[in-house]
Amino acid sequence: MLKNSISERELLVGGEDVVIFDSSAQKEAAMDWTAFLLSEESQKMMAEVGVIPTLSSLAGDPAMPDYFDVFLAQLETAQARVPHPAWSDMDGAINNAFQRMLRGDQTTQQALDQAAAEINELLGAPAPEVTEVEPATVAYWHTMSDPETAQLENVVAAFEAANPGITVETTRYAYDDFKSALLTGLAGGAAPDTARMDIAWVSEFANQDALMQLDGAMPGFDDIAAQTFPGPLSTNFWQGHYYGLPQNTNTQVLLWNKEIFDAAGITEPPATMAEFADIACTLTEGETQYGYALGGTYFWAPAPIFYAMGGEIVDEGITTADGYINGSESVAAFTMLKELFDEGCISPNILGGGIGTADGHATGLYAMIIDGPWMVDIYAGNYPDFEVNFAPVPTGADGSTSSVVGGEDVVIFAGSDSADAAMKWTAFLMSEESQKMMAEVGVIPTLSSLTGDPAMPDYFDVFLTQLETAQARVPHPAWSDMDGAINNAFQRMLRGDQTPQEALDQAAVEINALLQ
Repeated sequence: MLKNSISERELLVGGEDVVIFDSSAQKEAAMDWTAFLLSEESQKMMAEVGVIPTLSSLAGDPAMPDYFDVFLAQLETAQARVPHPAWSDMDGAINNAFQRMLRGDQTTQQALDQAAAEINELLGAPAPEVTEVEPATVAYWHTMSDPETAQLENVVAAFEAANPGITVETTRYAYDDFKSALLTGLAGGAAPDTARMDIAWVSEFANQDALMQLDGAMPGFDDIAAQTFPGPLSTNFWQGHYYGLPQNTNTQVLLWNKEIFDAAGITEPPATMAEFADIACTLTEGETQYGYALGGTYFWAPAPIFYAMGGEIVDEGITTADGYINGSESVAAFTMLKELFDEGCISPNILGGGIGTADGHATGLYAMIIDGPWMVDIYAGNYPDFEVNFAPVPTGADGSTSSVVGGEDVVIFAGSDSADAAMKWTAFLMSEESQKMMAEVGVIPTLSSLTGDPAMPDYFDVFLTQLETAQARVPHPAWSDMDGAINNAFQRMLRGDQTPQEALDQAAVEINALLQ
């Protein structure tokens, strides 16, 4: 793939060379002539008729036509085709390979393998040794939707075509049954080789020594990890090592009802949390319209605002919650939500009952909600005439935005009998080819290189941008209980049983007990 910066691109060199024939009877004069042809004087003269010079000293020279600049800059890194008498035949071998790929006669790997053999023959090199591939079967468990499952079969077919001898057997589970199925499989020695599991489970299974450590073991792991968004990648980290890779991801952004905004004379969604709070109350009209609504008090619901305002749950080493969940930024985030709730600017459905956020936003009851990319399909099915408008989560006091990471990670189980094949399958799932295929059915990729890619649906842009700063929930086996502590604290605030500081102080104590 060509990089964005022109100075970093590597393209082919074309042009002509000046030579002196060995049979020349005027060699000294010929060398003088050759030297003059390579002089700045000669090169500048020829440049007047569009001949690009070969002297790097002329890059940027005012005597050069303006359009030469990009070509001279490109020549600093451009590469020559193979300087070999048989180049024409090598060119033909590559040309034929490319045509076989495009026609679908061979995979990219197969076509280039054949080209390599043909070029080696031209070079007089010995044919590469062909090693027998041991047949292997990789079991892969997942909880994908109907469209995702259908597309997965295409991904499997592409992988198997590129990896003869490896067969991938997929098994689909309902989400509610999946964790128990994995635990049962582990207990009975019948776990799959690989699985796509909830990001919140990875540390829990890793803590049970059920997962294979990938860093230092999986070929190409560091390169793959470096290409992913940091938030989703962090969900695989436990006690100094990585036990998975982020196969797909999601996050939450702001949804704003443009019709409600237009009626109030507000032309843009809020850019800052101060604007967000102001607009939430401006757009509230008693019980007939609320400026903002959350789906509940579980951490996923307030997490985007919490993280955008600088909130933290625990320290980086996951050793303490004191000074983090009850720190000033965390308290400020929950205080803002509590005040908006007390002022009637947040719908009371947050404590249960009432109209759900998706329905309420589409029908004009809730001016703003924060939710994920799945809302596109929900609204297309239930409210086809509703205009969905996304925006980044408003920025906090430091001017930065953030949100919460969701999604699934691909893991390899420690007892796999097909670990090498499983690592190849895992690497393929993380490839641009696979990630683009799954994006066709609405699965957001984890490769940051795909941000802005024309193959991505237009509405992915805001989510991929948000993912650059989105944060994972605490990757710890006790996360579920930590979530419960924060959920309970939020409810105590909203009911008025405790101030935000008091509620979060209690949550810090409860979370610290879980970290022991």
